[in-house]
Amino acid sequence: MHPDLPPLLALQEIDQQIARLRLEIAQLPLARRRVEAVLADAKRKLLEAKQAQQSTELLRRQKEGEIEELGRRLARYQAQQMQVRKNEEYQALSHEILQVKSEVEREEEEVLLLLERGDALKIDVKQEEEKAREAEEEARQQRKALAEKESRLRDQLADAEKDRERRATAVNQALLARYQNLVRGHRENAVVPVVHGNCGGCHMKLTRQTLLRAEVGAEFAFCDNCGRILFVAG
Repeated sequence: MHPDLPPLLALQEIDQQIARLRLEIAQLPLARRRVEAVLADAKRKLLEAKQAQQSTELLRRQKEGEIEELGRRLARYQAQQMQVRKNEEYQALSHEILQVKSEVEREEEEVLLLLERGDALKIDVKQEEEKAREAEEEARQQRKALAEKESRLRDQLADAEKDRERRATAVNQALLARYQNLVRGHRENAVVPVVHGNCGGCHMKLTRQTLLRAEVGAEFAFCDNCGRILFVAG
């Protein structure tokens, strides 16, 4: 291995560490959005449960109001029936009374069903309230954990960037310039080992001359295909 390569390999290692740290930091906003999305979903379900309960309660009260109105109508018909003298009028009022009583029974059945539904919805609301409280606490803990993680990552990144500055001064400057050009070209690894006669980066077969140059280590060897800096491990 060329004597200028070990410092460059050390620099590449710290660069990869920096890249990992930056990626982790870049992923934090998404993690935060996920936390808030879970909490928002819990709050939405609670709101829907409350709205369902309120709608059922409102409908029940409307039905009870209708029953009261039917009761008043029934009382009027019954009072009128006691005053009529003609059989035809009496029969007509009897028919109206039966219809009203039938409506009352139907409405009362609906009220009973709404009462049962209201009781079930009260339980749903309590359950969703508990879930929302748990989601709020979980979100609080995760927000704190993510804030601590970001602080830790930024500290590590600052240390790594200082370390990189120090390591860069120990690298052959011409070699460093080539390395940085490769990194800017989005090469995952700019300095790679020779693997079974192939480039450890693009995996293309190397020429005999390039292989020999890498093995001897007297001069720099570069992949004939991708331009990566080559070395022979060991």
